[in-house]
Amino acid sequence: MSGPAVVVVVLNWNGREDTLACLRSLERVDYAPFTVLVVDNGSQDGSEEAIRKAFPQHEFVQTGKNLGYAGGNNLGIERALKSSCDYVLVLNNDTEVDPGFLTAMVDCAEQDPHIGITGAAIAYADRPQSLWAFGGGRFNVATATVRHVQREVPADSLATRGHVHFYITGCAILLRSEMVRQVGTFDTSYFHFCEDVDLCLRAERAGYRVAVAPGARLVHKVSASTKVGSPSFLYYNLRSRLALVSRFGPPGAPRPWSVAILWMRLWRPAIASGMAVSGWRGLARAWRDFQTGATGPAPEDL
Repeated sequence: MSGPAVVVVVLNWNGREDTLACLRSLERVDYAPFTVLVVDNGSQDGSEEAIRKAFPQHEFVQTGKNLGYAGGNNLGIERALKSSCDYVLVLNNDTEVDPGFLTAMVDCAEQDPHIGITGAAIAYADRPQSLWAFGGGRFNVATATVRHVQREVPADSLATRGHVHFYITGCAILLRSEMVRQVGTFDTSYFHFCEDVDLCLRAERAGYRVAVAPGARLVHKVSASTKVGSPSFLYYNLRSRLALVSRFGPPGAPRPWSVAILWMRLWRPAIASGMAVSGWRGLARAWRDFQTGATGPAPEDL
């Protein structure tokens, strides 16, 4: 039997081995019909040649430069929508999926036409019994604080409560095509981090809701492209969070500078563990670039 048509978009940027492993895991998926679209963000590690050779059956698109998470995936999403698919699954290249994950995600989404975005249970690749996120997390639009949900929760726990919104992480995010056509794709001004939260918030405003398919499972190698705690990681996190709060924060929310101070305090342990000077430089540059409205990739001198 065949179900709604799905296009799986896998974005690669200098992640040849991770991407090849991800694509091999997709070969074992039991869902039909689905196709795979690989988008390469101008990699220089031999990715294109290796992927084309190993998976000639998959469509491959070369952007020619690093468009970031949002820009690269948007190219794939827009191309997928031209095929009149019912869903687009954006899947990180540093993941490996269980054979039944896509069937579970589509079945969950098909339960209600108001479900615009669906997530999965995501485990650490090196600790497959430990959840990295149960599909997503909770984002406070007043303070820019975020917390991954690392356990299964009832469906009603995914609803918005006050300033805290549940979102589906962009690591594995199933998008209803109708929702994307109405709401739009990822906002490229973020470049990296918070695009997934932003899209979930826009979908919520348009009357859609998010869901998690507990039977859908995959493992994630976690920040393979941007190392946790690195200057670029800190830069993107702060700049993107401030941008998101400035757009969605409620009246009377803390001013951006107080949000920045709070966030810096939260990341103090990571900064202190070996990269104090460069870490603080990344955060200071993020604050300055947010103030000037700068977007795009992080400065090369971080």
